[in-house]
Amino acid sequence: MRNKIIIIFLLLGALFAKAQDNQLSVEEYKQRVLEYSRQIKQSSEERVAMQQAIKAAKTAFFPAFDFSGSYQYRINKYDLDFGPGMAVEMDHNTYSLGATVNQPVYAGGQIYNNYKAAQVQGEIAEQAEELTTDNIIYSADLNYWSAAARKGMYEVMCQYVDIVQQLENVLTIRFNDGQISKTDLLQVQSRLKEAELNKSSAYKDYQIALQNLNVLMGISPMAPVEIADSITMYQMLPLQVGEDVALRNRPDYTISQLNIEYQKRQINLSKAKYNPTLAVGFQGTWGTSMLNVKGSDQLWTPAVFASLKIPLFHWGARFKEVNSQKALLRSREYALDDTRDQISKEVANAWTSLTENTKQISVAEEACKIAEENLDLNTFSYNEGKLPILDVLSAQLSWIQSYSSLIQTWYQQKASLAQYNKAIGIRRIQ
Repeated sequence: MRNKIIIIFLLLGALFAKAQDNQLSVEEYKQRVLEYSRQIKQSSEERVAMQQAIKAAKTAFFPAFDFSGSYQYRINKYDLDFGPGMAVEMDHNTYSLGATVNQPVYAGGQIYNNYKAAQVQGEIAEQAEELTTDNIIYSADLNYWSAAARKGMYEVMCQYVDIVQQLENVLTIRFNDGQISKTDLLQVQSRLKEAELNKSSAYKDYQIALQNLNVLMGISPMAPVEIADSITMYQMLPLQVGEDVALRNRPDYTISQLNIEYQKRQINLSKAKYNPTLAVGFQGTWGTSMLNVKGSDQLWTPAVFASLKIPLFHWGARFKEVNSQKALLRSREYALDDTRDQISKEVANAWTSLTENTKQISVAEEACKIAEENLDLNTFSYNEGKLPILDVLSAQLSWIQSYSSLIQTWYQQKASLAQYNKAIGIRRIQ
């Protein structure tokens, strides 16, 4: 018997531990979403690609080594005829091997500006990854609190069904005793069925929210999961910050600034295409001569060279390309101003929503207290025969509406908090 009791306690402990494993707080959920997110992994690979592109652009500063080779076999017999009695038999094989070392001395600024442009693109890729991370955290926040709100709404609907059910039980007994008319009982029974339908709908919404919760963190939609944090949980509110702080924190604003820097490099590249270029190098070839006389020796031909190119006249292409790039630069500057205005609006709107939604919570809680007291009084008065059943049903309706509004107010407060954190560029991951 003692062994059976120990086994039962072990099984209960295992079940409790499993239930605890399925419970997720909002911070744990966001962390798991970040670890799974394919969007973040995609942005990370794009950042790695740009880091490699920077290294590739840097190699243009160093000498380039190239190797080449060629081979030809002439099928037909061929003699080179220089006149009577002076025919020379040609070898069927012609081949050569070559090596070249080329060092740019001055490329008109193309290599330097290409390298700097690649560095800017690398910084843009890093900021893009940060922006993706911020968006994923914001989506996870909304997803979690949406599920928590659905859970809260389902619990309220369960309580509402219990309230109506209790009244229906009392009225059934009183009707059977002949104390009330059937009209009162039918009205309460109709309200009970309506409440049960709403409860079923709330349960469906809650289960769908949990499935969406699972998908975002990369597990099966039907996997068991529990919301650990209640929608009515208090969270520490951030301090109000100015626009300057938000601009420093926001990756999208930094990207707009980097786009301007990148466009300036493009202007320099457009100019560099029409600047003089100078390169020096060494070239060596070994093999047969072009006309390979049979029995002749292979040749080693070393050479040094210098290459100079000075663009002179291209029908004004240089100015046209530069002007085109300058117009794009002005466009990027306007985009930066637009981003600044958008961030300023988002910060102001999010702060107003957060403060007002937080104030509305206390109002909604007071409304719930009033609705609950009103329901108790009306129910008591009806039992005393002082009020008709319609007043009780009206009080029940006010009760469910008040608690539904309270859940919605709490969700709006949580959503506005997530929106404000995103607007000022602060991540809430512990």
